[in-house]
Amino acid sequence: MQKVKAKVITGIKKAETPTAKDGDAKRYEIADVLTPKYSICTLLEMKEISTILPQCIEAYKQNIAGFGYQLKYRDDETKKTETAEMKVEWARVESALKYMHMEKSLVNVLKDAIDDREACGNGYIEVIRNGKREVVELEKIEDASTVRTTKKGKAVAVKYYRDGQVFEREKRFRRYVQIIYGSKEVWFKEFGDPRIMDWRTGTFDDNTPSEFQANEILHLKIGNGAYGVPRWISALMDMYGSRNASELNYRYFKQGRHLPAAILIKNGRLTEDSEAALTEYASSVEGQESAHKFLLLEAEALEQENSLGLEKEKASVDIEIKSLAEILQRDGLFVNYGEDNRKKVQSSFRLPDLYTGYSKDFNRATADTAMLITEQQVFIPERKSISFIINNLLLAEYELKYVEVEINNPDISNPEDVATILGAINSIGGVAINDTRELLGNVLGKQLENFDDERANLPTALLNQGASMPGLFLKSADGPASLVGILKDLRDLLEERNG
Repeated sequence: MQKVKAKVITGIKKAETPTAKDGDAKRYEIADVLTPKYSICTLLEMKEISTILPQCIEAYKQNIAGFGYQLKYRDDETKKTETAEMKVEWARVESALKYMHMEKSLVNVLKDAIDDREACGNGYIEVIRNGKREVVELEKIEDASTVRTTKKGKAVAVKYYRDGQVFEREKRFRRYVQIIYGSKEVWFKEFGDPRIMDWRTGTFDDNTPSEFQANEILHLKIGNGAYGVPRWISALMDMYGSRNASELNYRYFKQGRHLPAAILIKNGRLTEDSEAALTEYASSVEGQESAHKFLLLEAEALEQENSLGLEKEKASVDIEIKSLAEILQRDGLFVNYGEDNRKKVQSSFRLPDLYTGYSKDFNRATADTAMLITEQQVFIPERKSISFIINNLLLAEYELKYVEVEINNPDISNPEDVATILGAINSIGGVAINDTRELLGNVLGKQLENFDDERANLPTALLNQGASMPGLFLKSADGPASLVGILKDLRDLLEERNG
């Protein structure tokens, strides 16, 4: 009796996950440095593994900081005369923001930090001050995986500037260390720490020479822990699964099917030439190279005794090829699995398909609604957070009274809808000429200034009424009539007409 042999064929090795301690932890076994819960290096590498994470991060970068920023007065300048002091403060802030980085704009520095924050939960910006403690330069730490933080130290007194007023409170700060070139340690203070630190040792010493005084780090992170955690961490295994599914599909198209059929031989065996040909085919032919080839099998019959046990005779050889396709991988396996995983990652960022390039199911109405909701729920709060950091942290030492910075929001209004609304209002004479200048400029592709004539700010109904009342828009002895004066004249004339 012949024995049947079998062996277990192993599949893909178990994927590594970044839930273990960081691989570089030994390099940071100094002082009271904390070890991150997740491997920062592995988290950053997920951008190269995932097919959806880069799009989500890019959408955050572009839509949070990509529309730039603007300076504005805290009070409405149309209701308050601009003073010389206000102009000086405006010029100071404008110059400071313009030269925060000599090679990049402030917008690009913020975008780079947001990129790291969304990739691994931590974005680090090195802050450099002048002798007045004013922030004069920002530099994004290139490799977020090289930075570690410590436990909080003792509380120290800190001054805060808000709306021209000074507040004082106590706060505990962390320290940061970066190991570069494999061994060199560079220490940083947490942003806002008023003490003097030696960047070589991480110790606080008021006698530290200026060339060895440490700069500060502004830590942009997700969460409230010592280290940030990326918002997509719950979808981590889904991204690994999608990657493994893609590799499996790739091997399928590269190598072809494994065991596409079983060859069953009864009362015989393959010739040596046939077995060698099959072995060569299975080990060397790959994927597309196996197309349009024929299989020829030759077998030799086994000798067996007849029913009387007297003579040996050749048995009738039977060769059967049994297909195993129904139990093997189909083309494009795990397509639905990958699609479900993509949606999970997008959901962690709260992004609709429109922002990641999957916009085939959108029409104008659904696209406008998706953009409006995403702006309100995701991007506008993020921009307000960045604006707060710029105004109340980076520009705190400038003690600003009049000027503030605002991260721009995109214009998501529909020109046709605006025109329809203006048309409806204009039908009752409620639109002024200057109200239409911005819309007309958008249509013509250029910026149109408002007319200086005060009458251009009046609704057309009042203009028509004034045309039938001579003297309504006459200039006064002191110069052109103000809008308030015009309205008063209109009131007096209407009262006279009505008796």
